[in-house]
Amino acid sequence: MTLLKSASALAIATSFGIALPAAADVTADEVWSSWQALAEGSGQSMSGTENRSGDRLIVENLQLSAADNDGGSVRIGFDRVVFVERGDGSVAIEFPKSYPMTVEIRSTEPGRPEDKVTELDFTVTQRDFEMIASGTPKALVQEFESPEVTLTLDRVSGEQPADIEASMTLDGMSGRYTQTHAGTRLFESDLAIDRVRFDLAMDGRAEDTQVKLVGTVHDVTSNSDSRMPTGIDPNEFARMLRAGFNSQGELKHGAMAYAFDLVEDGNKTHAELSVNSGRIGFNLGGTGVSYETSGEDTRFSLYDPQLPVPRIEAQMAESGMRFEMPLIKADEPSDFGLGIRLRDLTVNDEVWALFDPKEQLPRDPATLLVDLEGKAHLLADFTDADMTQSDGIPAELEALNIKEMQLKLAGADLTGSGEFTFDNSDKVTFDGMPRPEGNLSLRLAGANALMDKLVAMGLVPEDQAMGLRMMMGMFARPGDGPDTMVSDITVTEEGQVLANGQRLR
Repeated sequence: MTLLKSASALAIATSFGIALPAAADVTADEVWSSWQALAEGSGQSMSGTENRSGDRLIVENLQLSAADNDGGSVRIGFDRVVFVERGDGSVAIEFPKSYPMTVEIRSTEPGRPEDKVTELDFTVTQRDFEMIASGTPKALVQEFESPEVTLTLDRVSGEQPADIEASMTLDGMSGRYTQTHAGTRLFESDLAIDRVRFDLAMDGRAEDTQVKLVGTVHDVTSNSDSRMPTGIDPNEFARMLRAGFNSQGELKHGAMAYAFDLVEDGNKTHAELSVNSGRIGFNLGGTGVSYETSGEDTRFSLYDPQLPVPRIEAQMAESGMRFEMPLIKADEPSDFGLGIRLRDLTVNDEVWALFDPKEQLPRDPATLLVDLEGKAHLLADFTDADMTQSDGIPAELEALNIKEMQLKLAGADLTGSGEFTFDNSDKVTFDGMPRPEGNLSLRLAGANALMDKLVAMGLVPEDQAMGLRMMMGMFARPGDGPDTMVSDITVTEEGQVLANGQRLR
């Protein structure tokens, strides 16, 4: 939560930008008032000493702070911010070239009466930063740009202070931030960064331990659209959602590369990760939240002379993850979902040789695909404190749709799809779980050939392989090709379980 507050406060401090109803006018005082209203509506505080001088409004000792529910906070301070009326209905906003930011993180530990507190002190430096506000007080547009913005970690303090040097630099940053007041507060943002560079070096608490991480990300773009109801405490999140809160957006990037080095007791470990392009998307609103990530052409390498295989290399054509879940209870069932995409994964021959030195198994690329959707009826809000401490999930499963499923590995290929509904009024037929009704279709190719190879390699005993073949014969029938089996699993309304029409239960 502290990181979310940090991002929000920093956005207010440095990225107040958006666009333009062209013929409208806005004054310096109106822009400053809009900033204060945005901070207050976001549960943050903003203060400063105001001084008018002609067409200039000078705010000295401007302090912005935000706290989270755990007692952590982020604080940003500016010596002075100047709002200059340009004579054309717009306002230029002048920031200092650098300013401090402090992030305080509080955490609790069992058996400790006091919180564990860690403080991180940063300096933000922005070269030739320009910001222009235009529009109207109720539809404020702010645009900004800077050739270089750098965030430098100056100090980490607390019970266990760390010796860390870290920085992140944004090259070629530009963006726009729009704030509209129309009953509900509307926020739109767009951001583009040519390149992000980061560098971290740390001496571990143990002797003879050093860590180094460097990376770059190219062609970063992001956009977001948020709608925030007024008159509700932002910390009362369930009420915010029911009142119409919504926030959605995405972040895309081009080529990304990381390099990691660890030296520990004289042993050196080196790792590299690269992704050709990627995307992150989110949607928070209605009754729940959804989140998804994707990447193209991911490559990973690890060198550690202490491992059985000193060098590990992996490559994947496509990777991704998706989830959707309800957060608040509702009268009607809510959507949920889960997706995993790991397509065409390969590893180097040295890794294969650990368990297949004679190259008996096919080394074709492996794939894992899972795409699930469904409906569930949440019986309590996930935002309730009691809910987060409960052992179970107070929800009723209503429907499950297996849209896609595939596992392809070592010459075998399992695919499937199916749909089920669940009767929560009947938890007797299936011993405590809601009674399902539906069908699952499966297809398995190459299983017998793979099993023969595993037996020949000594990885699977012959008697266990025989048992597995007999089990597959009970649930499956021959398919449309050699070494192919298919199975249709049906659960009827009466609670019967059928495999290819043969009753199993």
